[in-house]
Amino acid sequence: MSSISASRPDKIRIAVTLGDPAGIGAEVTLRALTSRPRPKASFLLVGDPGSVQDAADRIGLKMDFPLVEPEAAAAGDLPARGFPILLPAGVAPLRRSERKPGKPTLPGARMAYASLLAATGLALARRADAIVTAPLSKEWLARAKLARTGHTEILAKLTGSTGVRLMMVAGDLRVVLATSHMALRDVPAALDISGVRDTIAITHRHLRLWWNLQRPKVAVAALNPHAGDGGVYGDEEERILAPAIRKARASRIRAFGPVPADALFSEMGPDHDAVVALYHDQGLIPIKQKDVHGAVNVTLGLPFVRTSPDHGTAFDRAGKASADPRSMRAAIQLALELAPRHRSPHA
Repeated sequence: MSSISASRPDKIRIAVTLGDPAGIGAEVTLRALTSRPRPKASFLLVGDPGSVQDAADRIGLKMDFPLVEPEAAAAGDLPARGFPILLPAGVAPLRRSERKPGKPTLPGARMAYASLLAATGLALARRADAIVTAPLSKEWLARAKLARTGHTEILAKLTGSTGVRLMMVAGDLRVVLATSHMALRDVPAALDISGVRDTIAITHRHLRLWWNLQRPKVAVAALNPHAGDGGVYGDEEERILAPAIRKARASRIRAFGPVPADALFSEMGPDHDAVVALYHDQGLIPIKQKDVHGAVNVTLGLPFVRTSPDHGTAFDRAGKASADPRSMRAAIQLALELAPRHRSPHA
């Protein structure tokens, strides 16, 4: 595929995986892609064709969804009309009983996983400049014996990427997690100097390359109340976080902390371009308070851009034609902004 030009956004190709067919993925994708102003890019929907048509019928969308063969998608040969759909190789179209809204199934979980595999393959082959992923169900992936983790960990494994981190973006607030999906009791043991230092460095690198910040400032949240209060409430700040920050600063990274999280995320908190949070809820609660409907999940450290809306499958809302597409819309827009920068020469 020819290189992307930031001045020609219509040349950017985005593969959108539709997630679990029993969820709201197809609906929010179609609503986001057809809302005004329409995103300027070439989009390939990856998933079950029947689920897409069902969602289109529910929201009253009259549009063509031409099927694309895997070989044509691999060659970059996509129809110019409508929104083309790629049915992943190795899975059959779902029967109506297997794609009922709000009723997840094992075939549906397999479809969601195969869709992610297909989109990843296209991105690695540079037939997609970014992928946007609608939500899938970790529970049903586990039931299908496909994975026990989420998109971030699966994509890291598929691409062989080791320096992968989950970033959440809501407006000007960017939060990167040092640990991802794990029980809170396991977090302290999972933290070490090199891991925290690497998280700071990965955050710094992407702020420069993707957000064009030449001297970004990275704040590191404390793990314990009052940053441990001199060891009274824990010693991770002195034993792990402070040395990691010193190592980052020795690499000419403008890192500081550890800062108590209640102060860091307050309106009067310190000035920074991103925050390194130490566990899932420490980072995601402030993001969702900032903009629950417009937050975006971005995966750092992959060989391509991947974004996702900051919500789940919403099985309880599926099929009611009332799902809010704003987070998916924001995920698509951010993918369009980041894709040219990822492929730019300085990246």
